[in-house]
Amino acid sequence: MSALVTGTNQSATMFFNDARGCKAWFKTIPLTNVSQAQQMLRDALRNMNGSESFVPLDRLTCLELLRDNVAYLVSQQRARLAGKSIPLAAGEYAILTQAREMVAEMEAGYRRCWSDANGEDSPLAMHATLILQRGVRYIGQQMMLATAVYRPFDRALWTRLHGLWLEAERHGITEKRVKDSIGSIDGISSVQQAYAAVLLWQLANCYALSARQVDFVESVLQRFVHKVNVMVATTAPGPHCVVDLTADAGAEFHAHVGPDETVRVIDSLELSRSLRRRIKKLMEGEEPGKLDLPADWSAADACTQLTRLHLLWCEGAPPVSATTVPEASDATLAFGLAQTHFYLHGNPFEQPGTKRELTRQELNDIKLFGKISHATIAGRTNEFNFATENWKIVDETRNQLRLLRPTQSARGVAIGRLLGIKVGAQGGWHLVVIRELLEEPEGYVIASVEVLPGIPQPAAVRSADLKNRTSSKYVQAFRIAANPAQQQPEMLLIPSSLAKKGGPIDLSLSADGVSRMVTLTDFAERCADFDRVFIAG
Repeated sequence: MSALVTGTNQSATMFFNDARGCKAWFKTIPLTNVSQAQQMLRDALRNMNGSESFVPLDRLTCLELLRDNVAYLVSQQRARLAGKSIPLAAGEYAILTQAREMVAEMEAGYRRCWSDANGEDSPLAMHATLILQRGVRYIGQQMMLATAVYRPFDRALWTRLHGLWLEAERHGITEKRVKDSIGSIDGISSVQQAYAAVLLWQLANCYALSARQVDFVESVLQRFVHKVNVMVATTAPGPHCVVDLTADAGAEFHAHVGPDETVRVIDSLELSRSLRRRIKKLMEGEEPGKLDLPADWSAADACTQLTRLHLLWCEGAPPVSATTVPEASDATLAFGLAQTHFYLHGNPFEQPGTKRELTRQELNDIKLFGKISHATIAGRTNEFNFATENWKIVDETRNQLRLLRPTQSARGVAIGRLLGIKVGAQGGWHLVVIRELLEEPEGYVIASVEVLPGIPQPAAVRSADLKNRTSSKYVQAFRIAANPAQQQPEMLLIPSSLAKKGGPIDLSLSADGVSRMVTLTDFAERCADFDRVFIAG
């Protein structure tokens, strides 16, 4: 396999020229300045990868010495971008591009080491497993950095990934264990674990995950990916998750599979057993932290995510529903809880139990029409800095819409954000949440939104925990009545972090202004800017 070596100016000043120099140099990297440190590491790697003067073993040692710093910088950039609206600012894209280039140079360095390892009596031959495992990891990281901002990645990465797997197979080292303090929860990994993690990552559809959900998937992979085997395809009843090693694509499910030298089967039987056991325990109310799952997740939310992953990894996603193009091609969008509350309620939000002085226009409306007119109410949007936008509907299914964000839009979008939507000029308002994003290279953003179940009732809420609440004022919320037929209890949509599990909430419905105290029994879903919670009382 030929090495992937990035271009470089051979006369450029070297940052270091051996392992000892590298060890001294990386101590000078200003990690507190992430952007500067990232650029320095990228440039140093680029110079090393293009140099012919490096002793092969020194090259590998330098890469191993720099791994922790690279991992730290990548984690800092991901944390910086987590939850940010898409599209990002130009400067943020530039920093992310720089991070991808740094990771690509790490891959290029290990591939150069692999080329050196194939020589006769090469001192790197004994490190073959480590080199290939690292190469697989850094290809996966390049994919991850693209999907972190919902952009497609270069499909040539798949070709290089499959090529490294074939090399590991040829040398019989796919399951040989190596130390991996970064990508493994127990500090041990293998080429198979690294390869399977990339394939499962792709199957998890990260374009439909918030930053918090991405962290959940990573945690599950670190804990359970060792239960996955990659095997040569044989004839067996399906469906099977398979990967074609000659294709520039990841894994997918097929109804039938037969012997094929270029096809591998992803055996997830043991993984399925582990996930199903935990799903059952979560449904019984077991805390996620006791099941080797992230402890900061509720049982209901963790169960939802784990069930989704089991479907995508072990069963195969159901066929995509047929889409149709609606008669009305335009949708009016309101953004966030407060703005959506205004448009769905039809009136400005006011504190329960208080009365404000009516404006002159409102008094005139009541005198003429017996009520405040919609035009007067709409005119108050400027007072609250509310403004809707018109987006195009690409297509729709039963409870989902795909929307095209206008290039001149002033609004960004993020997975898990709440929107109010009105389809066509005469339609009513509905609550939707953004479920999937894709930003095309041309700058177009496609947002898939799901219509939330139930009929939302405008409401006001505040924490009833008198000792710990930060404000006594009510804020906008929505109530979803209980649905006994579907065994769904009463729910609220409230601002994020308003209350914790078991905490009391004062609830006032806008229709009658009557307040009552309820208890947050559990989180149905924790989203980007709101929580869906079950209540009782």
